[in-house]
Amino acid sequence: MIPNNKKRAHLVVDMLYDFINGSLACQNSFNAVKRSIEYINENPDQIVVYIADSHPRNHCSFIENGGIWPPHCIVGTKGHQVHEDFYKLVIRPQSRPNKLNILRKGENPSQEQYSGFEAKSRFAVKLGEFLISEGVSEVVISGIATEYCVKETAIDLLAAGFIVYVVKDALSYVDEKGHLETIDELLKRGVNFI
Repeated sequence: MIPNNKKRAHLVVDMLYDFINGSLACQNSFNAVKRSIEYINENPDQIVVYIADSHPRNHCSFIENGGIWPPHCIVGTKGHQVHEDFYKLVIRPQSRPNKLNILRKGENPSQEQYSGFEAKSRFAVKLGEFLISEGVSEVVISGIATEYCVKETAIDLLAAGFIVYVVKDALSYVDEKGHLETIDELLKRGVNFI
């Protein structure tokens, strides 16, 4: 349990169709979505921010462009959208995905961007700036994938001075071994798992 004396935000990282049941579907994704929504509903006072991969068709991370991933989260496709359960099952309207709380990353075709720390709102406000402006000192993360975007987001938040928590059973991953190794690494760096 997290003490209630600090202002907290919950980052929902890349809970997007392509990572759930699309071109880059990850393990445990449906459970991660379910548990993330439960966490949001159990903690109605927390600010909720959705971090979303948002790639142009010519993104450098795609295999055909020299990267290591199949095309995914291409702007304008269903794979690019936050899973519908966050719209339907999150109780508090302002905690559902909306034009103010979805921050996009990976928009530059020539730059890989795993971390959500530099993700931007439609008003070009970066995540770190937003959290500071809201007086947030503690961040809770759920999302996909443990070994990549969750890990890099957590590391950048720690480096910026935030206290970081991760909802352990609200994670999805590319590979279970990598997932477990990443949890060990994040614990050593000072991330708290709940």
